Amino acid sequence: MRPSHLKPGTWLMIRDAFGTGEYRARFEGRTPAQGKGRPAINHLFNPEWIGLSGPEDRGMAIISDYELARRGRVLGGRP
Repeated sequence: MRPSHLKPGTWLMIRDAFGTGEYRARFEGRTPAQGKGRPAINHLFNPEWIGLSGPEDRGMAIISDYELARRGRVLGGRP
């Protein structure tokens, strides 16, 4: 899967870091790389994450292109 080809609103399954489970997340958007030392990042949303870090938490997470390509897969086939 290439993160640069994902469309906002696409649901993904992301394997956790230890490979013991998976969670669902919606792809919200991608910020392209901005020069040396500033890699591209992807924004994910999961309704179960809302409020985990406090009342201001909106349920968003950031993941790198590398991690998303390695650990993620699109639900329902390819976009």
